Formats: sequence, structure tokens, C-alpha cells
Amino acid sequence: VSKIERRSPSSSTSSSSSSSLSSSSSRSGRERRVGFGRMRLRPCFAGAAPLEDVATKEGYPDTRGSEQVYFYKYQGLGNDFIMVDNRHTSDPIFSSEEAVALCDRRFGIGGDGIIFLMSPPSTSDGNSGGGEEGGSDGNGVQYDYAMRMYNSDGTEPEMCGNGIRCLARFVAELEEHSVPRSYKFHTLAGLIIPEVNPNGLVSVDMGEPRIEPKEIPTTLEATGENEEYSNAVVLQELEVGGDLEAVPDAEEMFATYEERMENTIKRRTKGELKERWLVTCVSMGNPHAVTFGRPGAETLGGTLDVDNLDVDYYGPLFETHKAFPEKINAHFCRAIYDTPESLDDLTDAVKVLHWERGAGKTLACGTGACSVVVAGVLEGRLKEKCLVYVPGGPLQIEWRRTKDNHVIMTGPAQLVYKGLIPV
Repeated sequence: VSKIERRSPSSSTSSSSSSSLSSSSSRSGRERRVGFGRMRLRPCFAGAAPLEDVATKEGYPDTRGSEQVYFYKYQGLGNDFIMVDNRHTSDPIFSSEEAVALCDRRFGIGGDGIIFLMSPPSTSDGNSGGGEEGGSDGNGVQYDYAMRMYNSDGTEPEMCGNGIRCLARFVAELEEHSVPRSYKFHTLAGLIIPEVNPNGLVSVDMGEPRIEPKEIPTTLEATGENEEYSNAVVLQELEVGGDLEAVPDAEEMFATYEERMENTIKRRTKGELKERWLVTCVSMGNPHAVTFGRPGAETLGGTLDVDNLDVDYYGPLFETHKAFPEKINAHFCRAIYDTPESLDDLTDAVKVLHWERGAGKTLACGTGACSVVVAGVLEGRLKEKCLVYVPGGPLQIEWRRTKDNHVIMTGPAQLVYKGLIPV
């Protein structure tokens, strides 16, 4: 793993930019401004020289009392995050409102979220604190670090699969650790253990999937479609959209011409048409709804044309559906078969489009990819070890169902650039 060059913030005074963005919040009785007028960026691509601050080779800055904070931009299959070393204080140094400004792709750094590397929780309260590495919680788990994050809309998720891969790579490079090396992270979803490999990939033990309705959570009922997991929400029908049925009922067929034309127009207006979908719900510490299509002529591959699906339309309808009290991450899938009409065999490949709660359409979603494989196994479509093809590239997911019931995710994480945020 190539190390991150540690530099002093003082060097940024030699450069300025004409554009700036500010977001203010009250901190300790004084106003704080987040701007980008003095931020220095250098791109980092495969094979490029390590990032360097051009004016100095001093040590990594302590942000306490500093007027500038280092950030590091990482991406995993196009799912990109702003990383901040936040171990010196128990609370994220940026508010949710500031996170929205920083994640703005036109007026900020840009990203699907901002992730804070925190000190591990203290033994007394289980919360992230400013203590030394190697803290533990009330259950006796010895954590190395903790993770907090905000989505690009300012909401705080329980965890992020691609984000935890990037965070593990960030730690390995920041601390110049030799690899392979694993870390125990405290997250709002519980213990997560990623391992940074010498080939640049990061494998993450995502723990056990949760499949009962109250664990998602969802008001949808268990279906009993999978006899082994009879308490799971598998292939449950979900009505999405407005109040109009896709096909007129008998009463409407005999309505006046004007009424029938009005309803026809409404059906062509997005959001007015009621559509039925088949969903399987999984929690990987955060809630997911997975669909391979609508009721009707089924194949193992599903019925969705994911290459032409309007995710920007359907995604919000799923995310905010009343069946999901904490909202939902939605995933639209098609299993890949040599013979798509086959009903005789399982496959180890699936193509997915993601809509993430709080971030919208993304190029990759780690917990989402895990939930897709779990759902595909529950529905009898997929093998327990699969390649999940997302818009940003492939992720390898394995549900070790008969071994320890844990889900293992393996994929890339890469430093893109670093810079300074004046505060």
C-alpha cells in the first residue's frame, strides 16, 4: 500500500483560488466558515507519484486550533467519499449542514458522503471518544477505530459498505501499516472488520444479514416463500406509485369519454400510475429492498431491463414508501444467465442499479450488493458466491450461509487526491 504523504497545512498559503464556498455554523460561541479559496488539489491516478504539498515536508497537521483541515478523497467503484481524520475529538468536526456543502459537486469538493475516522469507543459509554487506539465497548469488543459519516443530503447512515473499504485503505496509508492487515471498526451498525490486501482490494466481513420484518424495519409481512427462512420478507408484493391501476377496472371502462381520457392522461404522468413490484427485504445494518421485477411471467433472471430502467423515477418512490418507516435503499436487479429463460440452474452473476437512501443514484453500494446476493439466494436465483456488476464495476460477494452466516464483500478502494479545507 502506497503511503499518504503527511504535510503541514501552512504550505497552502502559497496558493489561492478565485472560487469559494462558505457554510457557517456556531462552534464554541464563534462563527466558523468552510471555504475552498485556499484549497490545493493534485490528482492521483494509477501509476502517478504520491501526493505532495509543494512547499513543505513537515509532519501531519494537528487540526486542533488549526485554521485548515486536511481531507482525502477516496473512491470505491465510483462511490466517492471525503475522508477526515477526526480522532482528536469525540464529535465530527463538520456539521451535517457543512457536509451537504462539502459534498456538493459544483460548489464543494463533491462526494456521496463525508466519513470521519474516529477514535474507538470508550469502555464506559460505547461512544467514540478522543482516547487512545484500542478502545472497547460495554460488550468487551476491542475496537481499533470508529466510523461516523454523513450522506450527501446531511443524513447519518448506520454504515456504508464502500465507505468502510475506503476508510480501511485510508487508515492503512495514513498510518503506513504493512498489509495484509485487518481492523475492527465500531459503526452505528455494530462491529465491522475490513482487511486491506496487498493487491489493493479490501475484503470486509459485513456480519450476518437480518431478514425479519422488524429487523429491516418494514411493515411488509413475512411471506413464507422460502421454507428455510419462513420469517423473511421474500417476494412480497409492493404497490408503488399513485392511486390508478395499470389496467382500467370495469367501472372505469363504462365511464364517460372525458373521464376515461382524463385517467389515460394521468396514467402517463409519472407518479400517478400504481405499479406492483416483488421485493425481498434485507438489513446489513441498514435497510434494503431488492427487486428482480414485477409479478407475472417469471424467469430466474427476473423481468427487469436494468439497462433502460428509469432509476431516477422509481428510486424515490421506493425510498420514501410508507412500508419503510426509516426509508429504504432500493436495488433493481437482473441475474445474468447464458439462457435467460432457464428455470433449471442458479447463476453467480447479477447486474444491479442502486438508489441509496440519502444519496440517490450511485455507481456502487457495498451493503446493497451484499443484500442483493442474500435476496437472490432467498429467492432461489443466485449462488451464495457471486460477482455483482454495478455501474462502477464488479464486487465479489459471498454469503457464507452454512459456515458462519456472515457476508464477505471484496472490492477496490483508491485515493484520488487530497487537499485543505479552510475553517
